[in-house]
Amino acid sequence: MKKIIFAIIFIPSTLFAEQTVINSYNDAKNNYFYTKLYVNNTGVSLYCGIQRPIKIGGGRSIEHVMPASWIAQHFGCSNRDCNKIHYKHAEADLHNLWIAVRNINSSRSNFIFGEIKGENRFDYCPAFKRTYNSKFNIVEPRDSVKGDVARSLLYMNAEYGVKLKGMLLMLKEWSRLDPPDEHENWRNERINQLQGTRNKFIDDYIYIK
Repeated sequence: MKKIIFAIIFIPSTLFAEQTVINSYNDAKNNYFYTKLYVNNTGVSLYCGIQRPIKIGGGRSIEHVMPASWIAQHFGCSNRDCNKIHYKHAEADLHNLWIAVRNINSSRSNFIFGEIKGENRFDYCPAFKRTYNSKFNIVEPRDSVKGDVARSLLYMNAEYGVKLKGMLLMLKEWSRLDPPDEHENWRNERINQLQGTRNKFIDDYIYIK
């Protein structure tokens, strides 16, 4: 009598949680971010608080709070030429995309977030801090958006599995100290309308432990 062996395969929940409406970052940029999310020049830059249209610091750009290079690394490819569908969905996820001043976006690069004492390099963005040396590459956003940054990163970790590079405890504290405000709640609702996913760390931020 033949034995029948049943194998239970665990499929990561992230494969079911990702947004699947927006096909790529270019799709997000050209067809969603400026035309459907931030319409008619609404919104301010994440790190500087400058109202659009931004005319200093190289103009405006779109910031990946969870860097595209980290997302690509997670999916085992390069963000310059990655064709993996889950990477493309993650890179295009609007919950991770924010308005930024171009030069500040470039300065942030793919550095981790942290807390820095007494460093400021940009007169037009005085609340943004960066330390850059051979050992530590860290940036610190302004206090009023630390929770926004934290919840974007926590979302990308939960939905796609991208690693937080040792920031988890700090991000939980940032989320606690800076709860969702009216703008962040509006973003969450609007993004849900556009791509069909919500950021549970905004909806249930009080339960982050």
